[in-house]
Order: sequence, then structure tokens, then C-alpha cells
Amino acid sequence: MKYLFSFVFPLCVLLFLYHGPHGIANALLWTMPLWLLCLADLFSPKLRSGHDHAMRHHGLFDLMLVLLALIQFVNIVLLLFYAERLQWYSLDDAVVSIVNLIVLRILVGTSSGSSAIIVAHELIHRRQQAMRLLGHLLLYTVCYDHFVIAHLHGHHQQVATPDDIVTARRGESFDSYWKRVVRENFCYAWRYETKRLGLLDGGKSRWLWFRHRVLQGVLIEILFVAAIVYIFGWVAAFIFLYQALAAVRLLETINYFQHWGLNQRQGKQELAWVNRSWLTQYALVGLSKHIGHHRHAQKTFPEIPYLEQGPEMPCGYFATNLWVKWHNSSYRRVSERLIKDYNNT
Repeated sequence: MKYLFSFVFPLCVLLFLYHGPHGIANALLWTMPLWLLCLADLFSPKLRSGHDHAMRHHGLFDLMLVLLALIQFVNIVLLLFYAERLQWYSLDDAVVSIVNLIVLRILVGTSSGSSAIIVAHELIHRRQQAMRLLGHLLLYTVCYDHFVIAHLHGHHQQVATPDDIVTARRGESFDSYWKRVVRENFCYAWRYETKRLGLLDGGKSRWLWFRHRVLQGVLIEILFVAAIVYIFGWVAAFIFLYQALAAVRLLETINYFQHWGLNQRQGKQELAWVNRSWLTQYALVGLSKHIGHHRHAQKTFPEIPYLEQGPEMPCGYFATNLWVKWHNSSYRRVSERLIKDYNNT
């Protein structure tokens, strides 16, 4: 039941969207739940060693994921109607609308990073076709469907090795990582599908391109954006793509600090950083059980035991996300010291 905490922020965003558009002061005030969440995460109680043993699969957790997905779909629809109602007739209208767009990017982008990508990350590992389809639909709302192939066939096979695109190199800055990982993930997924279908062979039928899953995803996302432009206009399409960018950037920030500087060496199989934040674990549907996830990828997060083989992060995911983006040099200095201390133990 602690995982119900994952509904707090997406529902706050839903209320913000439902009652909008807002004046400048009111719109900025609606960002407070996010900043309070980050502050609470910074001072979150620490999970004790062995606090959370593996549990049997429970249908309630699946229901929660489906409800979080539905909230994401509702939030995207409300976002489009919200953007359509913004006024641009005068300078004052334009200023108010621009502030609203910025707040939309912050709130919906963050919610999409949790209620869309993190939930999708759980669903694409499932055996049930319906669950995997729901994961794909969620990723369409952030235009990142190729993540499925890059994550399942790339990251999980090569995690914490020099060949893994997603594992941040020791000393690598976030700006460098972001530019590299977004490009290379897409290229990897494209090459994987091209090779899987044998499309590099000259004798293959060109109709096989219609079975190329990355191409399918790109076409669906293009059609989705085109439909938004046609129905809701260019402003709605702009903020939809902007929130998608924010959500993907949030995902890759998490990937950055989950594996920064780690490598699988003989005798030290550290796959991810340990995180003890109570709030992070339950607000992000168990994502911080990341070491166990890589060892038991087919299990749901409640079924995965909490493992601690790796260096420990100083704070939770929400606070670390801001730290990585706002003062990356200090984040790298502290992480470097923590890795050295861990290796010397």
C-alpha cells in the first residue's frame, strides 16, 4: 500500500491542468508540490538494510500501474486542451501564456517522466502482451518508443560495461552524457531492428521495413503529433513535444546517476548505485530497487528483493535529479569520492 504514494504528484498535475489556465502567481504556486517533493526526498527517512524482502506478485500493484497509465493519458489530453485555451491577443496575454507553458513543461514533463516512462519501464518487462502494449502506448506520449529495444536488448545485456550506452563513464558530465545517449540509443535500436529483419541483405523484400519496430514507433509518433497540430494547433503540439523532451531528459538523468562510473569487475559486481530513500522507493513504484531489477528483470518491483551491493547515493532520486542538472561538477566530485571509498572497503 505504500506504493500508493506514487499517485500524489500525477494527481496534483491533473488538478492543475483541470483548473487551468492560471494567472502568473497561481501557475507558479502550483509548482510547489514538486519542490516540496524534492525537499522531502532530500530529508527522507532511510530504508534499513533488509527492510524489504521479496513478496509474491499481487494484482493490486498491476491495478496501480494501470491507473497511473490512465492518469497519464488524461493528463496529456488535458494538456492539449489547456494549451488550446491560452490567449495571445495582447502582450499581457502572451506573458501569462508563456509562464503557463513553462509551468506545463515543468509539471507535465516531470509527471510524464514518472507516470509514463517509469511505469512503462515496468510494463515492457512483462510477459503479458496487454501489459507490454500499455507500456508502448505510454512511451508514445513522450515520443520515445525506441527505448523498449534500446533498454531490453542493449542496456540489460551490457549494463555497467564499457559497451553499455546508458552506463555513464567515470568522470562524464551530464551534458556530454545527454548528447551521447539520446543519439546512440536511437541508433542502436535502429541497427538492432535492421539486423533482426535482415534488411542489410540485398535480397530481402522491402515490405519487411513495415515490420521494423523502431520505424513503426517513429511513424506512430509523427502521426500523433500531426493529429495534435490539426486538432489543437501549433501551441499544443509545441508544449506536447516540450513535455516529452522534459520527460526523456528526466529518464536519462536517472540513468546517468543510477550507473555513473560503475563497472562489473571480477569480485565486485556493482550494477547500480544503492539508494535508501523511503520516498524515492514508494513514489517511483520501486525503481530504486535497481540492482535487484537488473538481476531479476522479469519480476515486478514488489517481487524484487532490495539489494545493496554497490556505492550508496547521498540522497534520493528527486533531489539527485536537481543536483545533477544544477551543479554537475560537485555531483561528480562527491560520486568519485564515494566510489573510491566503496572500492577501499
